Amino acid sequence: MWTRLAALILKELLAAFRDPRGRVALIIPPILQFFLFAFAATLEVSNVPIGVINDDWGAASVSLVSRLERASAFSEIRRYPSLQAARDAIDAQEVMVVIRIGQDFSRKLAAGESGDIQILLDGRKSNSAQLVNNYINTIMTQFSTDWRLGSEIAQPSEILDRSWYNVNREYRAAMVPILIATLPMSMVLMIVGMSVAREQELGTFEQLLVSPLQPLEIIVGKAVPGLMVGLAQCAIMTLIVVYGFGIQITGSVLVLFAGLTVFLISVVGVALFISSLVSNQQQAMMGIMVTMMPVMMLSGFSSPVQNMPSWLQPLASINPLTHMLVIIRGVFLRDMPFWLVAQRIWPMALVAVVTMTTAAWMFRRKVA
Repeated sequence: MWTRLAALILKELLAAFRDPRGRVALIIPPILQFFLFAFAATLEVSNVPIGVINDDWGAASVSLVSRLERASAFSEIRRYPSLQAARDAIDAQEVMVVIRIGQDFSRKLAAGESGDIQILLDGRKSNSAQLVNNYINTIMTQFSTDWRLGSEIAQPSEILDRSWYNVNREYRAAMVPILIATLPMSMVLMIVGMSVAREQELGTFEQLLVSPLQPLEIIVGKAVPGLMVGLAQCAIMTLIVVYGFGIQITGSVLVLFAGLTVFLISVVGVALFISSLVSNQQQAMMGIMVTMMPVMMLSGFSSPVQNMPSWLQPLASINPLTHMLVIIRGVFLRDMPFWLVAQRIWPMALVAVVTMTTAAWMFRRKVA
């Protein structure tokens, strides 16, 4: 058994690495994607120009604009003489937010009333515009508090806060490590799924099914090469995260790679299940692409699972990537103990068992 299995694994590795272009495709694209995601895929909003229409020019409005100018999130305050000029600036995407200060803003504040502020947002950039809107609301809330206390011309109040696990609230510290799982996942899906589909298309897979190899041995022989490649990519990306980006692992490396191993086995199971349903590489490619997008969207990669509709959250709970992202963030940022990691590992192991068992049954049916 072990001789047959080793021969099958060696065959798969040779098939993957024999072609020089195939070797390059296994190394260069994932690294390039890693850096592209790390630097380009960011939800942070900084150095943003915003517009201001000041119809008041009283002491209160001047003080408010001065606070906006001191905010680090905004690179420039652009003043517009009219609402139409501000609308034209938003249409031209010169600014994504314009603040309009009413002409009796200072008078109302002096009388103890609420001043009129209008905020115009560019709905084409809903995420970024909403973040900028939150910044502006925070500044205005603090301004109102200081004004009521009679300190509108003093220095801004000092607010002391502290973020657990990510003290400086660095976006990359939370987002870059999760690429260790997301990018190898796509590569493993392609390697395993396309390998089986290619053999089915060439007719050599039927020869494997009627050989002395058992369906379980075929499953293992197809899974191990993809697992080895995936773990190698995870190791390389972990080194880049730690030594290239300076994001230290606060937890156990062994715990991290235990989670990654089970996660990649579940991904291999999904790839084998997809390949058991198709008969050629084109169908396999379509199946993999159709699977990858929902897996990414339901994982909490771009938005928290808790923000999803209640009927979608059960689907996220059976998504291996959902659990792996929790493990990665926990091990990197808060020294997640193994007993908490184990609560995330067993759902991935269950997915691996179900998908691989189903794939083996489907392959056995093809023999019959």
